Amino acid sequence: IEQPEHSPHYRYDLADPNDGATFRRSVYRFIVRSQMQPFMTTLDCADPSQRVDKRNQSVSPNQALAYLNNGFMLAQSHRFAERVRRDAGESIDAQIIRAMRLALGRAPEPDEQARLVDFAGKHGLENACRVILNLNEFSFID
Repeated sequence: IEQPEHSPHYRYDLADPNDGATFRRSVYRFIVRSQMQPFMTTLDCADPSQRVDKRNQSVSPNQALAYLNNGFMLAQSHRFAERVRRDAGESIDAQIIRAMRLALGRAPEPDEQARLVDFAGKHGLENACRVILNLNEFSFID
């Protein structure tokens, strides 16, 4: 890969999602115009090499798969589960309620609570947190 002298060169494929310095808020992110970050591209991030008046908006299966399987999202789900466990203790019911309040700003509906408690019991809190972070309600503002 060519490494230009006039700007930093980033290998996004080598980024460690567990390194806090790797993923800062995108407001502070240095954007290399010639290199798109693959995860952001999946989420319709505008092409930095072109002037864009309005961002494209789409909903695709690739976006949901990226939220479920991207290394950054896996690391965030792990951290989210640690925080929920620390805040709510060992009760799965309390953990699900805390996770929903943190992520969505509301308590779960009774059917959501039952399904998520069952899911967390079978697959672990970290995976339940991945599901919560993949909800449309988390991703989109109405």
